[in-house]
Amino acid sequence: MENRKKSLLLKKILESGALPSLSPLAVQLVELASDDSTSAQDLAETIEKDPALTTRLLKLVGSAFYGIPEKVKSISQAVVLLGFKRLRIMALSLSLRDTFAMGTKDGMDHDHFWKSSLYRAMIARSFAGSVNATGMNPEEAFVAGLIQEIGMLMLYEACPEDFRHSFPGGNISLQEALSWEEENLGINHREIGYLVLRRWRFSDQLVEAQKYFGPDALSNERSLLCRTAELAGRATQVVFGQRTDLHRLQEQVEDTLKIKSRVLDEIFSETFERIEALAEQLRIRVDSQADILTVMEKANETLARINTSMETSLQELLNHVGEYDESLTRISEEMARSRREILQNTLDAVAHEIRNPLIAIGGFANRLAGRGSEEGRGRKYARIIAEESGRLEGILKEIIDYCQVYDPSFVETDLTSIANDVLAEFEDILKQRNIGIDRDFPEGPAYAHVDIDGISMVLRRLIQNSVNMIDEPGGRLTLSVKPLQQTTGLMSIGIAGNGRPMPDEIRDALLEANLSTKTFGDGLGIPMVRRIIEAHRGSIELKVDEEMGNSVICHIPAS
Repeated sequence: MENRKKSLLLKKILESGALPSLSPLAVQLVELASDDSTSAQDLAETIEKDPALTTRLLKLVGSAFYGIPEKVKSISQAVVLLGFKRLRIMALSLSLRDTFAMGTKDGMDHDHFWKSSLYRAMIARSFAGSVNATGMNPEEAFVAGLIQEIGMLMLYEACPEDFRHSFPGGNISLQEALSWEEENLGINHREIGYLVLRRWRFSDQLVEAQKYFGPDALSNERSLLCRTAELAGRATQVVFGQRTDLHRLQEQVEDTLKIKSRVLDEIFSETFERIEALAEQLRIRVDSQADILTVMEKANETLARINTSMETSLQELLNHVGEYDESLTRISEEMARSRREILQNTLDAVAHEIRNPLIAIGGFANRLAGRGSEEGRGRKYARIIAEESGRLEGILKEIIDYCQVYDPSFVETDLTSIANDVLAEFEDILKQRNIGIDRDFPEGPAYAHVDIDGISMVLRRLIQNSVNMIDEPGGRLTLSVKPLQQTTGLMSIGIAGNGRPMPDEIRDALLEANLSTKTFGDGLGIPMVRRIIEAHRGSIELKVDEEMGNSVICHIPAS
């Protein structure tokens, strides 16, 4: 029964008015595409037979989309400026667009169809232009993207009246549309498009790009054009909020086309910036700022989910670290190794679940916010998303750094030497901010049995925090190294600064043993200071005075 329904529908499409005929000019342009002997003059003469197309094509060539500084007065001149292939493809695109309707009718939103088709075409064109491969024609990729779902228009016209109101011709994913079509009509629009493009005598590569979709279209057996068109379709789903896994798209684009994520972000941003100029000439309604808002709203929803996931996954990670640190003194090396593996596996799971999508959203939003002269709502929203993703990324990095297994290597060393080395790293920033430094060191060496990297990190982060607390020029820092009374067997390392009082969250990070995800986020890795000092069997003393400033003193055994 299903096969019979499919056969009847195909017959209706191929033998009735449901399949529009290309204009004579479009047919000629398709024929020119397959004729290697065609000259630029042949192309110009063919296009100029249609005054309306000639006028629109000249307007397109002179539009902001191409950015040609001189006024283009003839098709022959346009051929010289744009090139034979590019102009032929653009003329064919205009003819194809004129073949079909606009507006919304029942379940078919023609406006959305053409807007998404144009985004897909521009992204495909940019992909092709970024691929370092012979035989990749960006203008042919543009057409492949523009007509990728063309069979949907024919299938809608041919489907029974009972199904027209529920026809999935709006903003839904390709897979949803195909599933509905096959379930209700027995055939999907990609099959229709394949048959139509063959009938219109399009190139084999364009027909192949129509025939295959999904994972099958990305197979190495497919042409590069087919894979490019498929990835452009997936990128367009990101634009319209049909998919939010931007990091997965980045991985697929890099694996298939060798295009880096930063280049993909640039392609998205450039598309938003240039699409309206082209849409005007193709008579397609596009509001790029509204489309940016749609993308950013979906990005914000994804950030909210990431934030929730961080609250649960990372708290579990912190709990693992606490249990591991507490057990080190009373378990065997074999058990310690097993627990290290559990901790590392948990770290890897967090990185896979959170870090990759977070970095993808942040990079995309940053690129979008920083590009373009027009400061619209979409770019402002992108800036907010970029800042929020950066904040979450900072928290994630701090916690993952904190949760790495800390395996100190203790050696006897002079603490004053470590302190001077770390201070040298801050020499430039202290000069720039006009912050003075006082050293309160003993006359001779101050030896202690410490992990040099760990104590250096403690000093680095405490000094940076003290610098951040000083808002006005002319502040002072004091770095002290002192042997305490001989009976205690302790050494002290202190950082004091006359800046504003230390915020509660930093105080909690230094002094609170039971850490939560909210303890992190100041960007300095302060919780790691506590962890390192505790690994040295030491303690932290904190003094905060509204007028005098902040003082942090770390007490560690001398040996």
